Amino acid sequence: MMTKKEIIKTTGQVTVFSLNSDGEGVGIDLETGNNITIPFVLPGEKVTYECQHFKKKKKYVATEYLVKSADRIAPVCKHFTQCGGCMLQHMNATMYRDFKHSQITNAMVKEGLDPFFVDGITILPFGKRRRANLDAIRKGDDIFLGFHKFRSHSLINVEECFTMDPALTRLLEPLRQAFAIVLEPYQKAKIFFTLTHVGIDMSLEVQGIDELEEPKRQALKAFAEKMNVTRFVFRHRKFLDVIHQTAVPVVQFAEIDVTVDAYSFLQATVESDAHLANYVLAELIPDATNIVDLFCGRGTLSLPLASRAPVTGYEFDKPALAALEKAAPNATHSIDLHLRDLFNDPLTRDELKSFDVVVIDPPRAGAEAQSFTLATCNAKQIIYVSCNAETFARDARILTEGNFSLRNVHGVDQFAWSPHIEVVAIFVRS
Repeated sequence: MMTKKEIIKTTGQVTVFSLNSDGEGVGIDLETGNNITIPFVLPGEKVTYECQHFKKKKKYVATEYLVKSADRIAPVCKHFTQCGGCMLQHMNATMYRDFKHSQITNAMVKEGLDPFFVDGITILPFGKRRRANLDAIRKGDDIFLGFHKFRSHSLINVEECFTMDPALTRLLEPLRQAFAIVLEPYQKAKIFFTLTHVGIDMSLEVQGIDELEEPKRQALKAFAEKMNVTRFVFRHRKFLDVIHQTAVPVVQFAEIDVTVDAYSFLQATVESDAHLANYVLAELIPDATNIVDLFCGRGTLSLPLASRAPVTGYEFDKPALAALEKAAPNATHSIDLHLRDLFNDPLTRDELKSFDVVVIDPPRAGAEAQSFTLATCNAKQIIYVSCNAETFARDARILTEGNFSLRNVHGVDQFAWSPHIEVVAIFVRS
């Protein structure tokens, strides 16, 4: 019987024939004939592998490439295959684009939808991620700061990152130096970064600490001042200690300031904000008179849409709604906001009857319950924005089984080197 610490290792060879939706290779074990899943390989490759057998799982690692794909390229980051943040740095540009495109088409086919409605993929610039959550731990005299290893709780001590904006990566080494003063042996911390319109907003949580001792607080203040951080906050549950602040952090939607903090949900990049807003405005019916924005958040789409017509927004995140409510008076047309849990209390057909355009941008879980009522509404147009191709396709099927026809689907790659893809779809009333 295997003990908790005992790990059995076996080896073998596999020929890879496809990629799954996580970007991992699926192949045939040449000895057993069984299908196995192995990360960081490509279709057409033949590799040897090591399998680590844990009590409840198996972990496959490619050890030697006997046959390499012509589509394989050298990864840009030295942490690739160790860090769990990127899965696709080994693909050339053509394969990368095709994989992202297939994430949408495969999900649509699974739901019985025509994949030819996908009009293409826009790949936004890499190295522009404005938000990051990192972990830190002190081990002896060493500070480990970075992301978790691939499918592990262990940390990669990140020295470079090509997904984050350079304004964030430049903070890593100075932050390690500050943590050498702040963290006790084997103490853990979590750091939240957001690059805002006025600078970097940072929040810190330290394991077992509800208030910083003054020398540690001063070390963090010195770091923030030296690195020109806009705001640095120590947080313990609801307790906030603003260690340093030079301005109120804001982002801009339609050139209107909206307050944020380091925990706020935002699109991955500023470029994504602009691309999504421009695409939605370009597709918006010209005679729109009354728009509803479901899961409106802080106004990524509400504020641009309000340049065309009055908008009614629904959101369950109270801080997000408060931030948008403060910004709304600066919009061209009125924005009427409501706090509502659309998962458990979706808008009814009767509540939707006054809107000629519905815009919906739900979380990864999608909006199944809301989609059933949308499917029977009388809106002229539904614009669906999603960060999950599978739940989008499910909800799209519901809409097309009702009063709406799918006109086109567009992919936006704002999640560099990850399997994820943003989807924007346009539905018109049948």
